[in-house]
Amino acid sequence: MSDPESREGEDSVEAEESPVPARGQRFGLDLGNPIERESAAFGWLIVILIAAVSIGAVAKIISPLAAVIWTIILLGVVSVPIFRGLKHQLGSPDEDE
Repeated sequence: MSDPESREGEDSVEAEESPVPARGQRFGLDLGNPIERESAAFGWLIVILIAAVSIGAVAKIISPLAAVIWTIILLGVVSVPIFRGLKHQLGSPDEDE
C-alpha cells in the first residue's frame, strides 16, 4: 500500500501543472494587456508580425483582393478579445467582486 502523505505530494504537483493556460495566454503566448507587462507586449508583437507575413504571403501567392479579405478576417478575430477587455474595463466595479 502507498503512504497517504506521499499521495498528497503527488496531487499537489499535478495541480500546479495545469494544462489549461492562464488568463490571457493563447498558444503559449502571453496576450494580456501589453501596457502592463513586457511579456504581453512581446506576445502581441509576435502575433502582429505573423499576421503581417501571412497577409504579404496571401497577396503575393493568391491576389491583393484575397489579402484584403484575409486582413478583414484577422482584424475581426483580434477585435473580439479587445472588445471583451474594453467591456470588462467599462463595466461596474461591483462586478469584479
